[in-house]
Amino acid sequence: MSHRRPAVRLHGALFATTLAAAAGAQAAESGAYATALFGLANQSDQTLTFSGSGAAQSAEAALDGGGLAGAAIGWQFDNGWRIEGEFAYQSVDSEVTGFRSPAPAGDGNYASTSVALNAIYAFDLFGSPSTTTYIGAGIVRLTEVDVDFDTTAGERSYSGSGSGFQVLFGARYDLGERWFLDAGLRWLRASSLELDGEDGAPGRIEADYEPWAATVGIGWRF
Repeated sequence: MSHRRPAVRLHGALFATTLAAAAGAQAAESGAYATALFGLANQSDQTLTFSGSGAAQSAEAALDGGGLAGAAIGWQFDNGWRIEGEFAYQSVDSEVTGFRSPAPAGDGNYASTSVALNAIYAFDLFGSPSTTTYIGAGIVRLTEVDVDFDTTAGERSYSGSGSGFQVLFGARYDLGERWFLDAGLRWLRASSLELDGEDGAPGRIEADYEPWAATVGIGWRF
């Protein structure tokens, strides 16, 4: 057996060196980063409930595509986890019919601004040294949700705020030591938001908010 010991020692040394190199590469990836995000947003149709003078009434909002823009700054740990703070604006087109006066109806948009705290875990799905996939979730504060109606009497707007959550899935591709590309899918949900009329718009609208988006981004590691 003695004639095998040098090979065993050599293999052990190579294994230890490989582990050390991998650990060093992981540690080098930890640190702060920033990402700019852009995307296409969409949302399934939602039921809006109007309350004001008279009995409450409901109507279906036919929602279509729109856009998303945002930015995030976060910290990558060397164990695959990262946390980040995020700001986002997203908007989809809407068309509401079926309301009776004094409730508003017409074309417009359904939009929001939000801040979120996301916890994200990265893992190797493709076996590529430059590409990592990730899954995550976030607590979202909707600083403003706004639904607008272009009526014959002019624009009518209803806005409010609320809280919700989002889930994220995507992948990152390293362009080098600092730059990276990001592509992902996300879905946000907030229930029973109360949107009050602005600038003399009558009553209040209650609605759910459930947009999803496909995003692309570019980021920088500090």
